[in-house]
Amino acid sequence: NLTLLEESLAKLSIPLIAINTESYKTLPKALSSFSAEQKIDHVFWNKEFGLNEADRDLASIEALKKINIESSSFNDQVIYEPGFLKTGQGKPFSVFTPFKRRWIENFDMNFLDIAKPLKLKKPFPIQSNLSALKFVKTHSVNIDLWHAGEDAAHEKLANFLQSKAHNYSELRNSPITDATSRISPYLALGILSPKRCILEGLKLNNFEFTSGNKGICKWIDEIIWREFYRNIMHSFPKVSQNRPFQDYTNSIQWRHSDNELKAFYAGKTGFPIVDAGIRQMLSEGWMHNRLRMVVAMFFTKNMLHDWRLGEKFFMQNLIDGDFSSNNGGWQWSSSTGTDSAPYFRIFNPITQSQNFDPKGLFIKKFIPELQDIPVMQIHQPQEDLFLSSDYPAPILDLKESRLRAIQAFKDSREASNI
Repeated sequence: NLTLLEESLAKLSIPLIAINTESYKTLPKALSSFSAEQKIDHVFWNKEFGLNEADRDLASIEALKKINIESSSFNDQVIYEPGFLKTGQGKPFSVFTPFKRRWIENFDMNFLDIAKPLKLKKPFPIQSNLSALKFVKTHSVNIDLWHAGEDAAHEKLANFLQSKAHNYSELRNSPITDATSRISPYLALGILSPKRCILEGLKLNNFEFTSGNKGICKWIDEIIWREFYRNIMHSFPKVSQNRPFQDYTNSIQWRHSDNELKAFYAGKTGFPIVDAGIRQMLSEGWMHNRLRMVVAMFFTKNMLHDWRLGEKFFMQNLIDGDFSSNNGGWQWSSSTGTDSAPYFRIFNPITQSQNFDPKGLFIKKFIPELQDIPVMQIHQPQEDLFLSSDYPAPILDLKESRLRAIQAFKDSREASNI
């Protein structure tokens, strides 16, 4: 993507420069030094979300200001300035539905104005040095699934809206059905803008958010969810500091089993739908959203392992790894976050498998050991299943682990006097 961006910018006589720096803290000095050397008088950037990123930006503003260089920042990942939308009491929203309602009430089509590229009067006098970057592949993801560049991103968006969006609401929970947009990597990397997504979706839905085609409305909801989690990260900095949104959950006694973690990370827990989801991520760099919830809840509730380990595992392996959304999703599943599932709500992976992969097609696609297992057995681990295949036995008992999780949360609430 960087290589293609370099080529696009070159057509506008704009070089793509990579500044290597050790950390967030050293970036302001490196940026101001580079700007001074190149006689740059104005620096622009798009905001990221998280405490370290915000501190870096403030330090950069100050460093540039000291040498009389202006700076401007923009919100390309959200429609509204983070923290702008407030409750009736003037507080940040912490529940999605009222946030979405206020989001729509305040919406203006002018928010979606998308600027055209500038045409420079004269070439920029710096040579590109992108080639100085070294790209090392440390994963086994099939990158052929993810065509790079803006053109590929816009084509993927257009194909989804034209051929899949209308059925999105009905089919989006089926992992074997190719019914989702799969544009999350392009959004996470800034290759595609959420403004463009919302604009193109509204065009096909008579510019309606809550009426018209249910599929398009539901898909736009998912874009707004991304903005919700960015607002949470902005308004409640603790969630980007390895801390839960729900303070009482700080005292949960998480378990830790190296053997269970090893099995989970390899997609060998003995629960087919969980393992299939993990193996999809390891091979594609992406996991179906329904399975992200199933996998995360299994990890934090049934295994009773710390959600931060799961959050890290996803960020290390997802090609669409997104700090805000990934954190929000894991905290939702673990009942430690905002607007999260009640702690006693624990997905049963077998029921989830039966409901959303009834023929076991998704399981068989990613777990070849189960190719010959009858549909009636493929969802529920049984002893004879393991005798006839190389698939591992379950690492835990679902009923016992569910009770254990509920008790752990009850103990934590009592310890916090909630």
